[in-house]
Amino acid sequence: MAPDEFQQAWQAHSAQTRVIIDADLLREEVQRDQRQFNTMISYRDFGEVGVAVIMIPVWFVMGYLLNLPWTWYLSVPVFLWIAGFMLLYRKRHQPEPDESEGPLLQQYVERSLAEVEQQIWLLKNILWWYLLPPTLSITAFFAQVSWQSRDSGWLYALIFFVLLEGFVLALYGGIYVLNKRVVREQLIPRREELQKLRASLEQETTDEGVNSQIALPNLPFPGKIPPAPCASPVQLIVGLVLFIALMLLVFFFIYQAKNGDSGNGHDYPKRSPFAAVRWEDSQPEVKVDDQWFKLISLNRIPAKEIVDFSKETYGEKWQKRFEEDLVELMARMGHPPEKTVTLEVQSLTSSEKQTLKEVRMTYANRAAIRSAAQARERDAAGE
Repeated sequence: MAPDEFQQAWQAHSAQTRVIIDADLLREEVQRDQRQFNTMISYRDFGEVGVAVIMIPVWFVMGYLLNLPWTWYLSVPVFLWIAGFMLLYRKRHQPEPDESEGPLLQQYVERSLAEVEQQIWLLKNILWWYLLPPTLSITAFFAQVSWQSRDSGWLYALIFFVLLEGFVLALYGGIYVLNKRVVREQLIPRREELQKLRASLEQETTDEGVNSQIALPNLPFPGKIPPAPCASPVQLIVGLVLFIALMLLVFFFIYQAKNGDSGNGHDYPKRSPFAAVRWEDSQPEVKVDDQWFKLISLNRIPAKEIVDFSKETYGEKWQKRFEEDLVELMARMGHPPEKTVTLEVQSLTSSEKQTLKEVRMTYANRAAIRSAAQARERDAAGE
């Protein structure tokens, strides 16, 4: 016989080979594999639901501390949606006790196959239930922040929005591609192997009956189901740590953006009770709640006294320090302000005076004042 004939004969013989496997051992293997798969899915669900629930109070705290606009809170219903969807989906597809009279091994295989099908559907549709909702809410927030920064120039606002949105799209795009890869490389092969095992069991039931031994034809992994998709507790913990690190990084950048850099080397909170400041000679006119006033006093300290101290301390930069570093200025005077202040103001159109109590000192106000000052500096440089 020629070598090619030997090879063809061996291949034909191998194609007809039937591996005999102990039914109890195979059933134990299927059960063990099913438990591992369920554990992996439970860890994933716990991570997704847990992160969504934890982020709700974190979101409120960040929004309050940084005085962020209302679009920031659009992510709260998104977190509720993600957690609620996952819980309802798992409850709806919770496996029920199998009361059929078929062999236990075949029941285990059917249940494992159903669980894999559910996970494939979940990951294939991850764009709609997990990625798109937060993308829309975060995009709305970035759009509003960019719109509010338009005083610094439309080009600056556009670049700011494009960079932030590009980061979000890149992040969620990577998550989408990663899940598609898990489906393609792990879940679909697993489903195919379970389908082969189910077909073999059905053939055994039809032809010979399932006894203490089972013949499995044409299975590349006789007696062993391919391993479940890799998602160990260690990987989940690493993923959560990276997620928390990312949120801290985002918080840091937002905090830095709100604080800015006064260039004076001191770590004073960069807050202001004014949304904007303008000057009539040496008299500050301030904007509070979208209305302009002449500032009479701050925490019962006359505005003239604050301005005079700023002139004596900072020289030519007295206006800049009053506008951008009011907390430091007041602290150097010996009157450090709290998070809220009392303002005595006068209308610009009449002699009417009023006292505004509990006016919040916010980072957002100071950031708006600084952005306006930078825009004026660019305009002056361009003239």
